[in-house]
Amino acid sequence: MPKKLWLFAVVALLSLCLVVPAVAADKKFLRMFSGPEGGSWYPLGSAMMSIVEKNIKVSTSNGPGGGVGNCKAVNSGRADLGWTYTHTAYNAYEGRGKFRKKNTNLRHLMSLYPGVFQIVVPKSSKVFKISELSNKRIVPGKVGFTGTVIAELVLKAYDITFSSIKQNGGSVSFVGYSDSAALMKDGHSDAYMAVTSCPQSTIIDLNFRPGIRFLPIDGKHMAKILKLEPGLMSTVIPVGAYKGLKADVPAVGTVTCIVANKDVPDDMAYNIVKTLYAHWPELAKVKKAAIEASKPDRALAGARIPVHPGAMRYYDEKHITK
Repeated sequence: MPKKLWLFAVVALLSLCLVVPAVAADKKFLRMFSGPEGGSWYPLGSAMMSIVEKNIKVSTSNGPGGGVGNCKAVNSGRADLGWTYTHTAYNAYEGRGKFRKKNTNLRHLMSLYPGVFQIVVPKSSKVFKISELSNKRIVPGKVGFTGTVIAELVLKAYDITFSSIKQNGGSVSFVGYSDSAALMKDGHSDAYMAVTSCPQSTIIDLNFRPGIRFLPIDGKHMAKILKLEPGLMSTVIPVGAYKGLKADVPAVGTVTCIVANKDVPDDMAYNIVKTLYAHWPELAKVKKAAIEASKPDRALAGARIPVHPGAMRYYDEKHITK
C-alpha cells in the first residue's frame, strides 16, 4: 500500500474511533420526567433513576412534569422515560382528547399503582355534591396534569366547565399539589382535585387541618364519565385510606404507568425493568403504599399502547401477561 494511502487509512480509522464513543455516550444518559412535589411520582422517579444509575452504570436525571406533558416530551425525545396514566398514554398514542396529533413514538414500559381521582372540600363546607361546585373556587391541578384533564371530564358530566365556573363568580386555580393544599388551608379554595395514589400525602395533611370531606361520583354521572373517556374505570377511595372515613367513596380511576421512547435501546429497556423490580423493596422505603400496590405481575395492567420490546422480553421471561 502506498505510504500516503496508508496514512489516510490510519487517520480515517482514528477518526472513527473518536466518533463512535461519542455516539455511544449519548445513549448512556437517561432522562425521566415524573411529577410535581407533594405527590408520589417525583420522589419515586428520583429513587428509580438513582437505582438505575447505580446498577446499570448510566447517568440519569429526573425532572418534574405531568401526565399529558410527559407523553409529549417522551414522544418528541426531550425525555426518554415519563410518568403518566394508561388512559392518557392511549389518548396520546391515538391523538385523542388533549393531543392534537398521534404520539406514536410512545411505548409502554411498566404499569404501577392505581391512580384515584379525589375531590376534597373542607369539612365545614356546605358543598356535598359535585354539582354544587358550579360557582366555587376550585383547584384542579396544573395545566398539563392528567388530573386537570380528568377534572374537566368529571365536571363536564355534571354540565360544568372551567369557563362556566368563572362566569358564575367562582375561580379556577391551576397549581400543583403543595400549593393546592396551601390554598385550602388558608381558606382560599373550596375544592381540591387530584388523581394520585391513595392515600396521598397532601390530602392526609389537609385531613389533619382544616379537616376534609370527599365528594362522591354517583352511578348516573359515573356512566357519563366513562362514556366520555372509556379508558378510565370506576373505583373507590377505600374506607381505610384516610382517618375518619366511614365508608368507601365512589370515584373514577386509572393506572399509573411509565412510558418510554421507542428509540430507547431494547437492552436498556430490559435492564431498566429488570433492575427496578430487583430493587423493589428500596422503592417501598420512599412510598410504601404505592409500591406495595405495584407488583411485577401487574406491569401490563391497563396497557393500551405497544409495549417496548425490551420490557416485553423481561415480561415474557417472567410469564407476565395482561
